[in-house]
Amino acid sequence: MSAAEPITLRRGTLEDGFATYRVLREAVNDLALRIGADPIPGDAESNYERIEPLFRHLAETAAEFWVAQDGSDAVVAYARSIEHGQFFELTEFFVLPEYQSAGLGRRLLDHAFPPDRGELRVIVATTDVRALSRYLKAGMTASTPILSLIGPATAPLGSDASWGEPVAPDGPALAEIAELDRRIAGFDRESVLPWLAASREPLLFRRGGRPVGYAFVGARGVGPIGAADPADLPAILDEVLRRAPLAGLDTVSFEVPMTNGVALRHLLGRDLTIDTFLTLLLSNREFGHMDRYIAYSPPIFL
Repeated sequence: MSAAEPITLRRGTLEDGFATYRVLREAVNDLALRIGADPIPGDAESNYERIEPLFRHLAETAAEFWVAQDGSDAVVAYARSIEHGQFFELTEFFVLPEYQSAGLGRRLLDHAFPPDRGELRVIVATTDVRALSRYLKAGMTASTPILSLIGPATAPLGSDASWGEPVAPDGPALAEIAELDRRIAGFDRESVLPWLAASREPLLFRRGGRPVGYAFVGARGVGPIGAADPADLPAILDEVLRRAPLAGLDTVSFEVPMTNGVALRHLLGRDLTIDTFLTLLLSNREFGHMDRYIAYSPPIFL
């Protein structure tokens, strides 16, 4: 294949799952090589098995999902966004290395992340300077880096006593999590919480009967996590670490905004380490309380 071949855009479908993951993987590994970070380990097929439920959900619920094909109909780039009311987020934007810097990215963004859509516009972006330049020109500003803190999924010492009420995906307590999430994250995603709760166990944390925090823990990762008061984050994070191996995780990764110093210091004290591949939280305006929030892992969306 050649970057000189004509490129066509079309709407993405469920059948594009593995093809789009291959583009993501090659683009991320190319960036990792350029910045001295670790590439995505393992083989594409087994990794896609783990992420396929997420890709299927994104394909089914995307606000916009566009793929670019070369002359042989192979997918060489794609972009996808989600929408919750006036909240509009670009979840993925990846182009194979040999097709980058040729105008294809601009065409995809015009379709998947149009400038006139969404009162609150958000991107969890990689540090690829070419993409960042495009986002900044489009009115986005970085509010904080997001660090991946990674380590073995092991329960901390002295964490035998559990804290946190498991919540059923269709239970009334999920509405309490939705209200906390609105206050902390700064946008409303109540409509997507049932799917999130079906894929990861939701936990609601109370003090004196009052909801003070929430977390999601499952075999494919943790997050989002939030606390009304940052002082409650250490105990919430210890409970997530306690439940992670029970959920089937060998390794756990937390996507922590750098403004959340409480969580960063606590997890570093638990011997998790900072991955060299970081992301940036971009938006068109300030929102939320990132000093008490931890994003979804893997870092596909906030």
